[in-house]
Amino acid sequence: MAMRSRRACLGLLLLTLAGCGSPAAGGSSAVSPQGLVVVTAGGTALDDGTADVPPTLELGLEGAGLTPSMVSATLDGHPITLTRSSQGVTASVAPMAYASEHQLVIDVAGRPQQVIGFQVVDRTGMSAAAWRGGSGQIVCQVVFERAPDRAALAAALPQAQLHWIDGTHLSLAWATPPASLTIPAGLAAARGSVLDGPLTLSLTGLQPAQLRRATVPAAVPAPAGLGLTLWTDGTAASDASALAHAAQATILSPTGWQVESDGGLQGTPNAVTLAAAAAAGRPVWPVLKNDDAGPTGTDQLLNSASAQSALITVVVSQVRSLGLAGVNLDFEGVPGSDESALTAFAGQLSSALHAVRAGLSIDVVPHTLAGPDSASAAYDDPGLAAVADYLVVMAYDENTQAGDPGPVAGIEWQAAELDGTMAGVPAAKIVLGIPLYARSWSGDQVTSGAYASMVARALGEPDVSYDYDFSAATPELLSDPGGVPTQLWFDDADSLLRKIDAAGTLGLGGVAAWVAGDEDPAFWSVV
Repeated sequence: MAMRSRRACLGLLLLTLAGCGSPAAGGSSAVSPQGLVVVTAGGTALDDGTADVPPTLELGLEGAGLTPSMVSATLDGHPITLTRSSQGVTASVAPMAYASEHQLVIDVAGRPQQVIGFQVVDRTGMSAAAWRGGSGQIVCQVVFERAPDRAALAAALPQAQLHWIDGTHLSLAWATPPASLTIPAGLAAARGSVLDGPLTLSLTGLQPAQLRRATVPAAVPAPAGLGLTLWTDGTAASDASALAHAAQATILSPTGWQVESDGGLQGTPNAVTLAAAAAAGRPVWPVLKNDDAGPTGTDQLLNSASAQSALITVVVSQVRSLGLAGVNLDFEGVPGSDESALTAFAGQLSSALHAVRAGLSIDVVPHTLAGPDSASAAYDDPGLAAVADYLVVMAYDENTQAGDPGPVAGIEWQAAELDGTMAGVPAAKIVLGIPLYARSWSGDQVTSGAYASMVARALGEPDVSYDYDFSAATPELLSDPGGVPTQLWFDDADSLLRKIDAAGTLGLGGVAAWVAGDEDPAFWSVV
């Protein structure tokens, strides 16, 4: 899923013909079939596939002796009217819609046809954040997708002091902060773009350790009737979230069960979640987790008919005695050689659960478009979808390694993961897993934790700054505690809505959030 299409503004496209021959004898002109037709957009080379072409197309073909009779050009199949200029041939085209896609075809006598597909520049997105600094003053920073016109922006913010960090990062200050920051739409930006918006960010009532954000274009509201599976993990924060928000979930999915290699079942579903679900009248599908001692135990289970039979028997017994509505099968780290065995086991478990009117969802590591990797090789998605009620695509942990900071789950990455997983699977059976937690990179240390505590810690640093990845639709906070560069990548209500948009766009069966207690409190106001 990409961010919503936006529109772009005015610019220049210049076509230059290089290598034209000199006028031939007798005064007639000739065009050499050799040489190169160079196309530029706004002064930069325009190649097939360029995605930020300014929207006003002004063509210029330059070459000695070149006349309109030697050239024909079409835009999206429609002929372009060419006229002679002092340097060759020119043409003007009406402004094109923002973010629209086009095909330009150039035919010059004696040369191969040149076809250039391109996309007009989008409107420029903006993302602003505000928080209270160490002395209690309001800190406000803005990130622009493309460099805006500084003079126009200064004129639009006459009371603010503008400190440009670079061409796309701005820090704002006021002698007396206004009630809100408002940046109007339509101000000029690079590549003939204009600012999207308007962007409005309230600056009143900010509490210490609170981050407030606003981004344009605005996130799409969550789909009506969104199915939300809420995982819980038995921590105090998770229990508190389950008690407070059980009624907003469609399914509650507590941890607590763990499978042994011989088919035994350890633990019990989290009692607080069971109580919260009962009070809210919500169904419970506990997590059935595989042996965490490593892949060997799971391999033994999946290759032992007696162990599988024993496990299925005890799980069905627990479903009956606890009044459960289903089971969430969470077998991870399964060897790729056990792909068929996992699918067969899931089929047996599903049949047994369906016999007692309970459902089965299966967590899967997504496949990439390049195919399965070691983490996802055991999941035959179409085969598992054929026996399960839902496949829960764990579309998170895009970046986890030291030295490789980045989004927990950027939307472009999420889209690719869904594309690689959904082939052969009905969309309505797909549940999109989304992350509620944050991840920090500090030197060689990588840590994950709850949104509130991780953001509060980052905001406590004296040198903290804000950034935003527009292609990933993900915010970050940067600091340098003790001289150690630190990046915190996180998801809040706004960025999670942009991920959830895939559920509505693709007709998915819902979303599943890991894990209750880690979320931005504002998450509950948007789902």
